[in-house]
Amino acid sequence: MSVRTEWEVLVDRLLGDLAGGATAVGLYGASHPRADEAVRRISSELAALLAAEPELALVLLGEELFVQGRPFTRVSRHSASLIRRLRRREIEHVTVQPGVLPEEVLGFLSDLALTDDTAVRSRPHLHVGRIELSERELGGPDDTEGGARGRKAATVRDRVLLVHDSFAELAAGRGLALGDLTRVAHAIAAGLAAEPDPLRQFAPWDGGERWPAVHAHNVAVLSMALARDGGTGAGPCADLGVAALAHDVGKLFLPPEIASRELELTGDELELMLDHPRIGLEALLGNPEVPPVALVVAFEHHLNYNGTGTPRLARPRRPHPAARLVTLADAFVVLFTARGGRGLLTREGTVAWIAEHKGTVLDPDWTDSLLKMLESTAGGPAPAQPPG
Repeated sequence: MSVRTEWEVLVDRLLGDLAGGATAVGLYGASHPRADEAVRRISSELAALLAAEPELALVLLGEELFVQGRPFTRVSRHSASLIRRLRRREIEHVTVQPGVLPEEVLGFLSDLALTDDTAVRSRPHLHVGRIELSERELGGPDDTEGGARGRKAATVRDRVLLVHDSFAELAAGRGLALGDLTRVAHAIAAGLAAEPDPLRQFAPWDGGERWPAVHAHNVAVLSMALARDGGTGAGPCADLGVAALAHDVGKLFLPPEIASRELELTGDELELMLDHPRIGLEALLGNPEVPPVALVVAFEHHLNYNGTGTPRLARPRRPHPAARLVTLADAFVVLFTARGGRGLLTREGTVAWIAEHKGTVLDPDWTDSLLKMLESTAGGPAPAQPPG
């Protein structure tokens, strides 16, 4: 059994005091000495944890609780109790900032202790919410000289190059170029507005080196096209596009010889590949500006509709709706676009595989939407070269 660090011990203590504090408030009331003592301990622990951090983030994805990007469900003996509280109150992320006041902590505990449908409120230094497609305004792409990097993403080729460069920056340890991925998502949206057939917006196979960028681009195109057809607004569509572009970033941190033989792996190598959703989540958690939906998509895009797949769950459950959409787009793109060791199916063969796995691996409603879209665009094949 590995020795826990001082930070892990402090986080474990905080998780226990949050769960215990909510119980104390629920049983004895917010003015009881036991509630006061819980607030005092929690405030002290938060002050210590935030001494050198801009914020402390707790993210609940299914049955896994992450603190600052590190999984704590199996590390902390107190996590199960807090997870039950958070799930009951429909909270999927909690962010605490320096300066959080005792009265904010007490208000949070009081909300956690409630048994009715009253929503848990955010406070000035303590923010709570669900991981969902947000309607917040992201702003359009700025391709002027003063824009983020001044990079353009007008054509399919431009978009793929921008994604490729963004992935190279992340893999080199220089962080995620979120502005560039957002710019690509907006460019995809503009492209779909002009040409709604997503296959005509796909980038073609361009060799193994560019496959991660081509794959990410095409998954984003198909995900956004289906969401757009389903009535999703521009803001949520942009968030979804970023999530789809970043869904596989965990593979960027795998040894190249493993990533290049993805469908031929066995044993320990396969286990390493299956761990890429967790690796991707940890990489995205390092950027506080990443849309929350991108976190759950990165973590759940290999979790099947019936609850099997990765991550392995003790109790099967449905993945997040956005993850189910990206899972479908991911499968279609791999089957239809990828060459080399992965092979290439015809359009008909791809459609047959998708239909066969409807309701087990793939979400049946999104699958029906995709099949209907493909049927309506069956008159013309995707172009061999990207437009523009």
